[in-house]
Amino acid sequence: MALKKIIKKRGRIVAYRVCGLSFREIGSRVGRNQTTVMWICDRWMQEGTMDRRGRSDPPQCTTSREDRQIVRMAMMDRSVTSRTVTQHIEPVTHHLVSARTIRRRLQQSGLSARRPLFGLPFTQNHRRLRRQ
Repeated sequence: MALKKIIKKRGRIVAYRVCGLSFREIGSRVGRNQTTVMWICDRWMQEGTMDRRGRSDPPQCTTSREDRQIVRMAMMDRSVTSRTVTQHIEPVTHHLVSARTIRRRLQQSGLSARRPLFGLPFTQNHRRLRRQ
């Protein structure tokens, strides 16, 4: 019963914040510390959850907003590689995002980055022409 009240109170905190109230106003309305209200709202914005339990999975290195930006970059230029997206997204995220992460985010959206051709395709015809 007490857990339901806590969850309801946290939901009210997020709802008040969405309505535009300040952390101080929200804290006074729900009877919580201003810092606690900020923590709950930050947690909601980053992870979409209000609970305090830890997760077994590591936290994602990119937010959903950054993921949308990655997809937008790949959609605008279909010839872009994941390494190029990494270089362009770094100033936006203010931290390094690996090319592998970029490929995963694009795959989740049903897209794929262009993979650069490192080796030449050697079919029977290519080998024959090369020997001549």
